[in-house]
Amino acid sequence: MLARFGDDVLAFEDQHGHAVVTVPVQRYREVVTFLRDEPELACDYCDFTTGVDFGPEGGFEVVTHLHSTVHAHDVRVKVRLPHEDPVCPTISDLFAGANWHERETAEMFGIVFEGHPQPVNLLLAEPFEGHPLRKDFPLMTREAKPWPGAVEGEEEEEE
Repeated sequence: MLARFGDDVLAFEDQHGHAVVTVPVQRYREVVTFLRDEPELACDYCDFTTGVDFGPEGGFEVVTHLHSTVHAHDVRVKVRLPHEDPVCPTISDLFAGANWHERETAEMFGIVFEGHPQPVNLLLAEPFEGHPLRKDFPLMTREAKPWPGAVEGEEEEEE
């Protein structure tokens, strides 16, 4: 992998027995295709694709977990995206199972998967506004609201 992609491999590590490689978004499809087609790797199953929000300064990360049913090993591919206008190429044409994962990631994080054949909501109703898994999404439990009833101890007595 390092011999093929050289300096475009931004990071490579072992996490709990899984190879984890970070690459630039411009090489994402090429790396995923290589992992699928290289006989020694043969990652023929896309387990999941998801996003991680690191906030406005850190941007987003798209994480794709691939598995080889032939060799029984796993590779996780990561790409970093800016917080403003995060765009990542689709791999749904390479792995049919990535279709729903990309749709869910787009819906929950607001990451656009360029070239996706069906970029519509999977979980939320169409009129829903916002992306619930973003750190800047306002959670109702975090917003202070006035109590709708009387203050305890000041209830009106019935006559």
